[in-house]
Parts: sequence; C-alpha cells; structure tokens
Amino acid sequence: MNWQEFYPFFIVLALLLVAIGAFWLGMRSGEKRERIATSKHRLKQRQELVRYFREKQQYYLGKMQSLERELEHVEQVSESYRQKTEDIAYYRQRVVVCEQQIKQLSADEPENKALALLFQLKGDPEHANPSRADWDTLFALTDALFNRPLATLQADYALTRHEQEIVCLLLWRFSRKEQLAIFHNTSEALTKSKQRLKKRLALDEKSDVDAFVRQL
Repeated sequence: MNWQEFYPFFIVLALLLVAIGAFWLGMRSGEKRERIATSKHRLKQRQELVRYFREKQQYYLGKMQSLERELEHVEQVSESYRQKTEDIAYYRQRVVVCEQQIKQLSADEPENKALALLFQLKGDPEHANPSRADWDTLFALTDALFNRPLATLQADYALTRHEQEIVCLLLWRFSRKEQLAIFHNTSEALTKSKQRLKKRLALDEKSDVDAFVRQL
C-alpha cells in the first residue's frame, strides 16, 4: 500500500479537526462571555432600581418632614390639619414600600453578591479584603459560569483554600499584580504558592500553572 496517496486525505482530515476544535473552543468561550455579560446586565438593572427606590424614598421623607413642619402652624381641629395628617400617613407608607423594595433588590442573591465582589476586586484590589463567605460566593459563581472547574479540581486534587482562591482569580483573568494586592502577598510568596499548586496538579516542570488553569 502506498501511504503517500493518502497524504492529502490526512492533511484535509487534520485541518478539519483543527477547525472543529477551534470552533468548539470559540463557542465555549463565547458562551462564558455571554453568561457573564448577562449576569452583569442583571446586576446593573438591580442597582438602577435600587437607586430609583432610594430617590423615591428620600422624596417621600422630604414630603413627610415638610408636612410635619407645616402642622406646627395649623389648628388641630381644622380640615387642613386632618388632610396633612392623612398625607403624612400616605408618605410614611410609601417610605416603607420603598424600603421593602430596596431590601428585596439588594437581597442576598449569591450571583449579585459575587459580581459586586468581582467589581470591587477589580476596581480596588488592595482594599477589597474579601471574607471567607465572600470567597465561597465567588467560588459558586465561578463554578456556575465556567463549568465547575473549582469543584472538579477540588474533587481530583484536594486543593487547599488558598489554592482555590488562586485558581478562582486565574479563571477570572486577574493579573499577577492584582493577585498580589488581593492576597497582600509578596511576589516570592505568591510564586511559592503557585509552585505548590503546580505540584498538587501534577504538572511537569515546563508547564505554566496560569495557562493550565485559564484553559479549563
């Protein structure tokens, strides 16, 4: 059998496989970006609604205070006094409704809390100082949007808490400078942590742990 006759076929097949692989990776990356963009849009909408109800709440409080000042100069038995007391009761009720809406919109929905934390970490990494609960919320969002990489690595390699945090930041494309600021670490300490992570993941010496994690 003359294998040279099949070379064109093998070349076409290889190109086809590369194209399919590139398409699949592009689709996967696009789906991640779309999910993140949708989550950010939902958070922005909620923030705008919270701002709206805060403004309305301040308006109603202002009306109440204005009416209460006017009552000081009105006879109790007058019709004007009765009307103003009814108006105050109405605005007080609206203030309560606004407060309920603000609480509901600002409620502890994990996705919103995690996205807000991400924005804080990106905007001011040196002062973000996330708590353990904050990290847990961010881990959950990361697994939801990136096809459970943290849960998979944790099950396969039993990552330490700090190693999970490093992986999480790498998945969200945080730079080394941002990682150092968030962890309040020296460059040497972060390098050692990544070396331990690399060893735990059973990567060879030539492998780059950052690149490995970011392709998950």
